[in-house]
Formats: sequence, C-alpha cells, structure tokens
Amino acid sequence: MVIFTLLLRALKPLSWLITWLVETVLVVWRLAKARVHLIILGAKFPGPPAFPLFGNLLAVFCGDSEALTKYIDYIWNKYGNLHRSYIGPVLVVTTGRHQDHEKLLASNDYLNKGLIYFFMKPWLGDGLLMSSGEKWHSRRKMLTPAFHFKILDQFVPVFNSNGEEFIRQLRKRADGRAFDIWPLCKLLTLDVICETIMGVRVNAQTISNSPYVTAVNEISAIIYNRGMRPWEYPPFIFRFTKLGRRHQECLDILHSTTEKVIRERRTELEKISEGKTLDVDELGRRRRVAFLDLLLLIARDGSLSDADIREEVDTFMFEGHDTTAAAISFTVFLLSRHPAVQEKVLEELDSIFDTSKPLDPTIHELSELKYLDMVIKESLRIFPPVGAVSRQITSDFRLASSPLTVPSGAMLFLTFHLLHRDPEVFPEPNEFDPQRFAPEETVRRHPFAYLPFSAGSRNCIGQRFAMLELKSVLAKLIWNFRILPAPDFEPILVWEIITKSKNGIFVRLEERSRKKMG
Repeated sequence: MVIFTLLLRALKPLSWLITWLVETVLVVWRLAKARVHLIILGAKFPGPPAFPLFGNLLAVFCGDSEALTKYIDYIWNKYGNLHRSYIGPVLVVTTGRHQDHEKLLASNDYLNKGLIYFFMKPWLGDGLLMSSGEKWHSRRKMLTPAFHFKILDQFVPVFNSNGEEFIRQLRKRADGRAFDIWPLCKLLTLDVICETIMGVRVNAQTISNSPYVTAVNEISAIIYNRGMRPWEYPPFIFRFTKLGRRHQECLDILHSTTEKVIRERRTELEKISEGKTLDVDELGRRRRVAFLDLLLLIARDGSLSDADIREEVDTFMFEGHDTTAAAISFTVFLLSRHPAVQEKVLEELDSIFDTSKPLDPTIHELSELKYLDMVIKESLRIFPPVGAVSRQITSDFRLASSPLTVPSGAMLFLTFHLLHRDPEVFPEPNEFDPQRFAPEETVRRHPFAYLPFSAGSRNCIGQRFAMLELKSVLAKLIWNFRILPAPDFEPILVWEIITKSKNGIFVRLEERSRKKMG
C-alpha cells in the first residue's frame, strides 16, 4: 500500500504534464482548424496573390496614402466589387454590393468594429463609435434623445454665427484667384462642433494655431500614419517612436481640455436653481444647450462617470469635424464645375429668403431647401466622407449577393465608395446629377444602395445634425459668392480615415454684386 501511494505521488507531476500537453494540443488543433477553414473559404474569393505571413501587406502599406489609394483602385478595377486581400495573416473581404450591406448592417449579430479602429481607442476610449455589446446598446439608447429636433433647433444659431465668420474669412479670398478651401472648412467645422458639443468657443477660424486646434488637426493624421507602419502597431513600441511621442502630446492636450470643460460645465449646471429648466436662465431667457450639458444631466443618476462623458464628447468631436469639412469641401468643388446647378440652388434660396437681408435661416427654412438637399446628397454619393466601415466577423457570414461565405476571424469591409458607384443603380456613376435624389427617383431605389451615414442600428446618430450644418453653410456660401472652378485642378483622392484630397480643394470665388451684406 505504501509503495502504491509513493508511485501515485511520483506520477502526479507527470499527469499534470500530460494534461497540459493534451490541452495545448487541443488549443493548437482548434486554432489550426480555424485557420485552415479561413484560408479555404478565403481562397474562394477573387483577389491578388498573397505572400505567406505578410499577405498583401507590403503592397498596401509600403507607400503614402496616394500609393495605397492607387493600389485599392487597382484591386477594385481588376477584381470587381467583391474581393479579398490579406493584411498580414488577417483575411479582409471587401464588398460594394447593396445586398451584403443590407444583410450585415440590418443584423445585430455583427456589431464589433474591425481591427483598424484599435488605433483610435487611446483617444476615443469606449465611446459610441468604439464600444460594442450591452455597453453600446445602453449608450445608444441614452444618447439618441440628444439629437431630437428640439435640441437641433438650438444648434442652428451656432451654425449661422460660425457660418457668418466663415463668409468673412472667404471674403478675403474672393478676388477670383484660386485657393484651397479645405483648411478653412476644417476650421469652420471645428468651431461648430466645439460650440455645439462642448459649449465652448475655440475661435479656430481666427486663432488657428491654438494648442487644442493643432492637436485636433494632427491626431487623425497620426492615427492614419501609424496604420501605414505595421512595425509601430504594438503599443509598447509605438510609445517610444517620434510619432508615438507626438501622439501622446496630442492626447494630453485633447483629454485635459475636455476634462477641464467638463468640470467647468458641471459647476455652471450646479448653479442652476431648482425648478429652472436647462434651456432657460435665471432671467427667463433662452439658454443655448450643448451636448455636454445633456450628458452631465444624465450623469446625475450615476449612469455616466467623468471618463464616460469624456469618451462621448471626444467621439462626437472626432465624428463631427473632419467628415463635415470633407462634405462641404467636395460639394463646393462639384458646384464650381456645375454653374447651372449652382444657379438653381440660388433660385431656391431667392424664393424662400428676403434678398434684401443677410441670410440667417431657421431650422424650418433649412428643411424647405429641397433642391440643396438633393445637391448635398449627390455630393455625398460621389465623395462619401467615410469611404467604408469594417466589422469583425465572429461567426461564418453567408453573403447575400453570392454563395460565398466570409469565415469567422475575417474582417468584412462595406465600401460605400463602391456601393455609390454601382452603374446598375446609378447610371453614369461618375457624373454629378442631383436629380438622382428627386423624390420619384429615391423611392425606386433600394434603401441600402445609398448609405452616406451607414445604416442599421449603428448608423450615424448625428446625421440630421450634419445635414442641417451642411445646408446652413452651403446656403450662406452660395448666397454670397459665385463659385468658379480653379484652372487645371483635379483633386487627388486618398482613402485615409476619411475621404480626402491630397492636393487640397481649389476653387475661385467672386462676390455676388447684388449682395453687399455683413
């Protein structure tokens, strides 16, 4: 009996080793089986040859944003609107077919963002853009009322006041000579988003070199450039690089500024007397409510911490800044090439507003600008500010447009740029034609064939905000100026975090002689 007990004790370490080996073999087997499954299903998609381990990484990342865009265009032209590529070992399937967009975006089973969003996390945290699961559902439900029509109505005066400063800045350039309007649009939208979201004025259009303005303008470029440098993906390496150090400096400025504003706005709210509503001050006058104010009121029941509030404020600062600037810039560019469309917009403005007064539209008047609405939608079709979204596929996803299946572990890119240029849906897709969005045309089109603000449960929560801002700014611009094309200029499109023009957006302006208003 003693010998038997000693034997068991001697074999016990060996049993642990055997158990560990068996479990390791099982894990490796499962991983290998999943990898083989991914490779087999991935091989069924058309796409460029891929190198072991690196995939198509060298072709995609060895170059600047223009080289990347040219490579993407090459793949699209050669393999069509459904193809695959490999970013290292990661299978990436890209589709530009509305059937696939509908199936994925209408589903609540694939809400996790693709790995590319990982680089935004240090700035945005787990805000509405980055979060998933129950946290995302509760945040979305909580934040949706913040974009109610009554709240948006209070933002229109902000659009108007900052739009007037935009016009003053443009008057300095309205001499008939070509200039790049893109940087001015970015400063305008930064002014708007800071005042509406945080309730503070940064005066970016007049003080464009402030630390906060500089940090906002740099952070997106840093995130994109990191994505072009695979060796800087690991955080413990990135933080020691020159780009990583500047990234941290920008984060410190952005986060500290947001936190300071949160503290100040909370103090202001605490001074509001009981019985007074948020949008009325002590004298009964209407107070302008910022998005941050609404978050702070929600946080009174403990449902949001200061860190949660900062995440959402930073998220909306990101989502409502560059994207809107891109939309304004590209619409201005298209209008410069289509004077007949521009004049038709002016006729609509003249029919609604008093031509003897400065343009200061209300939310109801903006809703009456039907033709301008069509112009903006057509511009967003040709140049969607967000060219694609990605989802991490956590279980095999059978496409709706083909018998192929996107395997678990892959990333699926829904490409709005390809979607919007499908000739079967939009004949002569490269032509600018606002009539595509006349009511009778829109009702005949598949609802998932045009998605400038995405769709489904993760659609853009601020799309009505964005459309009102676009209408307000463009109406003022056309009301005051004739937009002319810049000779010998063609934008060089690049697909970064947003759709951009590498060489800017050059146009010419001439002030309309019939209007000499402040």
